[in-house]
Amino acid sequence: MQRTNHGITKRRIIALAAAIALIFGGYSVRLFQIQIVDGDEYADLASRSASTEVPISASRGEILDRYMRPMAVNRTSFSVVFDCAFFPQGSGEEEQYQQNTIILSLTNLLAQNGEEWSDTLPITDTAPYEFEEGRENSIATLKSRLRMAEYATAEQCMDALAERYMLAGYSETEQRTIAGVRYEMELREFALKNPFTFSSDISEDTYNWILENSARFPGVNVQTTPVREYVSKDIAAHLIGTVGPIYAEEYEALAEKGYQLNDILGKSGIEAALEDSLRGQNGVSTIRVDSTGTVVDKTVTAAPVPGDTVILTLDSSLQKTAQDALAKQIAELRGQAEGTKGQDVRSGSVVMLDVKTGGVLVCATWPNYDLSTYNADYNELIADPDNPLFNRALNGAFAIGSTMKPGVALAALNEGIITADSRPVSCTPALGRRTGTYTYYADSGYAPTCLGIHGRSNVVYALQESCNVFFYDVGRMLGIDKMNEYSTVYGLGQKTGIEVGESQGILAGPAYRQSLGLAWNPGDTCSAAIGQSDNAFTPIQLAAYAMTIANNGVRYKTHLVQSIISYDGTETPVEPEVAASVELSQSAIDTVRQGMRQVMTDGTASWAFRNASYEAAGKTGTAEAGNGGSDHGTFIGYAPYDDPEVAIAVVLENGTSHPASGVAKEVLDAYFESKTAGTAPLPEGELLP
Repeated sequence: MQRTNHGITKRRIIALAAAIALIFGGYSVRLFQIQIVDGDEYADLASRSASTEVPISASRGEILDRYMRPMAVNRTSFSVVFDCAFFPQGSGEEEQYQQNTIILSLTNLLAQNGEEWSDTLPITDTAPYEFEEGRENSIATLKSRLRMAEYATAEQCMDALAERYMLAGYSETEQRTIAGVRYEMELREFALKNPFTFSSDISEDTYNWILENSARFPGVNVQTTPVREYVSKDIAAHLIGTVGPIYAEEYEALAEKGYQLNDILGKSGIEAALEDSLRGQNGVSTIRVDSTGTVVDKTVTAAPVPGDTVILTLDSSLQKTAQDALAKQIAELRGQAEGTKGQDVRSGSVVMLDVKTGGVLVCATWPNYDLSTYNADYNELIADPDNPLFNRALNGAFAIGSTMKPGVALAALNEGIITADSRPVSCTPALGRRTGTYTYYADSGYAPTCLGIHGRSNVVYALQESCNVFFYDVGRMLGIDKMNEYSTVYGLGQKTGIEVGESQGILAGPAYRQSLGLAWNPGDTCSAAIGQSDNAFTPIQLAAYAMTIANNGVRYKTHLVQSIISYDGTETPVEPEVAASVELSQSAIDTVRQGMRQVMTDGTASWAFRNASYEAAGKTGTAEAGNGGSDHGTFIGYAPYDDPEVAIAVVLENGTSHPASGVAKEVLDAYFESKTAGTAPLPEGELLP
């Protein structure tokens, strides 16, 4: 029995030894293959164990006016960029000290040279620390990242930042400086694939100093980069718009479109509306690191593609004329004695449209601002009581007064409510009034008046002299529903389609009153017919309305973009688009146009246009402001009278009617003078034939 067990044990030992020998033999063969046969390949793989793709920012497309004059372009500048592949990393005390030392040295240098760096920390620069006003979203993000309670103070947040970045040994000023940059690096997700732009527009002296002392700043690169430059300065500032950094709260949605936190984004105006065209396509730089994390190769694997060039419909020279005319007129009005009509003027707007396309030639608003100094002036701009950042031409809604009358007349004529010869009511004094009085609803206590005495007028004379009584009665007969049906076609109380955003305005009527919980009365229809009641329209809507009359009832969608030119030179034009139309009888349109022409030759605007070198049609308006100030002054028109090319609207908020007509005349004069003189400019560098 013992001999049998001994035999079994011996066999087991032999089998185990054979298995071990087989295993080691297999490993030896595999080791030989790895080290000898495939050694070079595996050595190469070991040295290239990981690769990361880093985006290369594309140059932003330029914005030019209709004559290819630059408005927003790029200029070459210098930037300071932190490269994570070489920048000190780690959470240890030594690594933190290295990061803070580099940042403090660079901020001291930039501060001495009057230059700025990336820091959007929503805390004041000096103690006692307070949260910056108007930064609620950024403050909430800060508290969330620091895991602070909602009621945490700015001082408590600064204490947490000092602890987070090991800033105990620094002064309060240094702590705030370093913390601002370190926190910005966090927000921008500084990593190997995401370099951090520390400063964007440094001087050449700063650039050279950092370059000469590069050994002191590992991972800090200075490089040439394109910087947005607004050469148009204050011309069409509201329309061109601004660019800015991507904020943390915006990034989630933008990341899906391929944006990096370091990218620049259009924030307003054309810069925002045409972002997809202007931004270009980022390139790719591939960084390879070995198993120890050492960078072994850095290659541009895809070159960036610059953004498209956007050509606007704007005439920048004509835009400047309109802006200057507004500024001059408003200065004159404000310079009058206090209490004089129009002395309290608050703002002004001019919009001129190409009648054949709906293209915006002019879209001016006062007060204005300078895009080239926007960032430096921002705090002053938002504190200005005139609110220069608000675009009245597109977003200001105003009562328009008698400029409503041509549209009401056109609707009534087209519907057969009146004819060219109708004289429905007499504008004569009544009820002890000194001017014409409308007495249809007098028994109910509603007896509105006119500004003059016009007797029994026909529609042409009523337009020429702006007779309220005539239009009270026409409005009553037409009715608010039919009036608004036509007003909608004209574009009143409707968005016109412009790319950069606009207000819808208010179209008076039962529906709007009901939304306020109020009733609509018969007399309100009479008031709406002369541009009062609840009616409140934007200047661009008024210009679209004038365009519709000039086009025999066809209204084009307004647009600022004329064409887009891609990097390869392909130009894509923006085709005119009909927004609305109404079939008008030739008799109706001829009658209204005749009345608008006589406004300019013998009526309320004749003082300005009687001796013009061109024939124009128009209508003035005086609207009660409802704010206790002077009346709004409005004007609509088109020219030439027999073959319209442009439509124009002017609104002076609390600025009275007479000056509004003067501004319109100055802008129309400039348009026709440039045509007569042949001064429409050629693209830069192109020779005359």
